[in-house]
Amino acid sequence: MFPRPKGPRILIYHQVGSGLGRQMEVTTEDFVRQLDWLSEHRQVVSFDEAVARWDQPGADHLVALTFDDGYVDTYTTAYPLLKTRDFPFLLYLATNSIETGVPLGPAGQADPLSWDQISEMMSSGLASVGAHTHRHTDLRGLSAPAVEEELDISNTLIERRLGTPPAHFAYPWGYWSPEAAEVVNTRYQTAAVTGSPRPTTTLHRHQLHRYPVQLSDGFRFFPSRLRGGLRAEEQMRRWLRGYSGP
Repeated sequence: MFPRPKGPRILIYHQVGSGLGRQMEVTTEDFVRQLDWLSEHRQVVSFDEAVARWDQPGADHLVALTFDDGYVDTYTTAYPLLKTRDFPFLLYLATNSIETGVPLGPAGQADPLSWDQISEMMSSGLASVGAHTHRHTDLRGLSAPAVEEELDISNTLIERRLGTPPAHFAYPWGYWSPEAAEVVNTRYQTAAVTGSPRPTTTLHRHQLHRYPVQLSDGFRFFPSRLRGGLRAEEQMRRWLRGYSGP
């Protein structure tokens, strides 16, 4: 039995209602039920507020929503549902696809957001943006100059297109490495990895753990995910991927 983690829950979403059947998406029906459950049982706050209140009493009742990569269904499907509930959210953007329009996933089936769509969501006051590299590159094993290039291109595009530099970063696939961290930590206020943290009240701003919401969770396992459950599944996933980072 894994101890219950402390602190706010930061959730990872990718696609909503895309119909591709990939684990990294959720159905629209399940997403609606998840949001309704959060409305009743948790307090959804901005990413920045979640970090600021990390060690306060009742922090594990707080939830922050994040969306990775930059899929168009974040705008067409998720955003209207978030807006009606006044739920803030953070977009971690992989800028190459957004800049070029090249699909992020299977050709023609996972189109990216446009800069105009991102700007519209930001103008609502609900959306904020973070960086997720330029080409969605696994940073492990890259030289420091190569990591710097990935981050600097992404940061430049986000600031140029949206008028604000990104303060937050998420490692692609959650794959942290000490070499990449030396570059990342000097450029961002926070950096996020994946999976439930060890039970501790200590806030590691450059190793923030997030909880992936997956197709197989449906709604049935969503409350367990929020309580910090499904740890055995996460440990198995890490083992299969050969990842031993934080």
